[in-house]
Amino acid sequence: MTRRRYDRAFADHLAAVDLGAREHYADAALYDYEYRRRRADVQWYRDLARRVLGGQGTVLELGGGSGRVTVPLARDGHHVVALDQSQPMLDALEARRGRLPPSVRERITPVHGDLRDFARRRRFPLVIAAFNVLEHLYTRVELEACLRAVRRHLAPGGVFAFDVQLPDPAWLARDPDRRWARTRFTHPTTGKRVWYSTSHDYDPVSQIAVIRLYYQPEEGGAERVVLLSQRKYFPAELEALVAHAGLRLVERHGDFQGAPLGPGCESQVLVCAVAPRSSTGIAKKSSNRRR
Repeated sequence: MTRRRYDRAFADHLAAVDLGAREHYADAALYDYEYRRRRADVQWYRDLARRVLGGQGTVLELGGGSGRVTVPLARDGHHVVALDQSQPMLDALEARRGRLPPSVRERITPVHGDLRDFARRRRFPLVIAAFNVLEHLYTRVELEACLRAVRRHLAPGGVFAFDVQLPDPAWLARDPDRRWARTRFTHPTTGKRVWYSTSHDYDPVSQIAVIRLYYQPEEGGAERVVLLSQRKYFPAELEALVAHAGLRLVERHGDFQGAPLGPGCESQVLVCAVAPRSSTGIAKKSSNRRR
């Protein structure tokens, strides 16, 4: 490949990554419909909040979206500051808040903000980033900026919990010209039957997958293609990046039932805390047992 062709291909890749950070979240109704059965992570974060906060407390949620995790936490009595960069998702959360009882509605504070440089004038005993939110941080620099912002916002003894996917080499190596996961569903807004399928490209250097989501009306017509870009973080890499940002790994699981991380797991579920510092300012190695 010539330098010019490489530069053009790289520019196209960056454009796709940028678009894939936004497109999947532009249709909040479709997003909520597609993930309506995803409940295990919601229960896990609810249980974690009870464990960490003891009773009612305050949670900073990064990537709160339309409120899939936010609302159950608020129903449990917690005050949730739900930060997101997608205006359509925040609009959906506001609409959802309007349908809640006043006591629950008042415990949710939607905030427009960037994962990389958010700033709130308070610290939190619990910060969470559910459902692969951190996979929208596409470089080491971006992830480090987010993790350091998290560290600044943690109250003494506070906890940061998040989940990302465990990269699957077989999935990453799939033929980008083939389509997968072909299913049919009824669109929640239009009521029309739609065929859904996916394909993706994976760049092993940037570790970014650009996923194409295809929506083909069953009755015919133009096919809609939506991009979703995700940065894949491998376990040892992620542990090192967490430590570099001044956090320590307290727990690590392979699912939301507490299974150990290992082959065949879909998720990496991490619980972190601020790492203690020695007199030289270097974080001490945690003696906590990792699971």
